[in-house]
Formats: sequence, structure tokens, C-alpha cells
Amino acid sequence: MSRDFARLYAALGRPSIPPERLLRAMLLQFLYAIRGEALLMEQLNYNLLFRWFVGLNPDDEVWHATVFSKNRDRLLAGDIAAFPGRGAAAGGAARLAQRRALHRGRHPD
Repeated sequence: MSRDFARLYAALGRPSIPPERLLRAMLLQFLYAIRGEALLMEQLNYNLLFRWFVGLNPDDEVWHATVFSKNRDRLLAGDIAAFPGRGAAAGGAARLAQRRALHRGRHPD
């Protein structure tokens, strides 16, 4: 899967979020019903367990919410989210997040 993920990295602009970390952060957002990217970044900023799960060191800078959103949208629009075999878990999580509108920062009532 690393080869497939490597195609998603941007060569220019702000550094991309590694897709593995992006998927882990999306999973945390879904499991803990975090209502938006800004709140997720706030949680990642001070919650050491979240940082550990995503793969951030305690000293690492947390991503900006807009960078997270752009990277998430690119990941969901790519082939990774739709892989029937290798990415089934990621695809299922992405489809579930889309259905619940969590990937847009809205929380279902």
C-alpha cells in the first residue's frame, strides 16, 4: 500500500499529511464524535493518547485544520478509499464518514 499512498503526496506547497496518519485521525474523529477539523486538531494538540495513536511525537507540530481538510478530501477522492480488497477498511470508514457528514465538519443530530 505504500506505493499507492506515495502517489497521493504533494510535491509543492505545504507538506502533506501521510495518508496513514490521516486515516488514523479520521478514525479518531469518527469514534469520538469530534465535530470538526479544528476540534480534532485541538484534541491532537493536547491529548497524548490521540497523538500516539495517530503517530505524532509529543514535540511534533499538529497540522492546520485546512491542511487536514484538503488532504482528507484528496484521499477520499483518490482510489485508496475505493480499494475493494486492500483498502476495504479505509473505504468502509470513508463511506461511513461521508454518510454521516463527519468529513465535512458537520455532526449528525
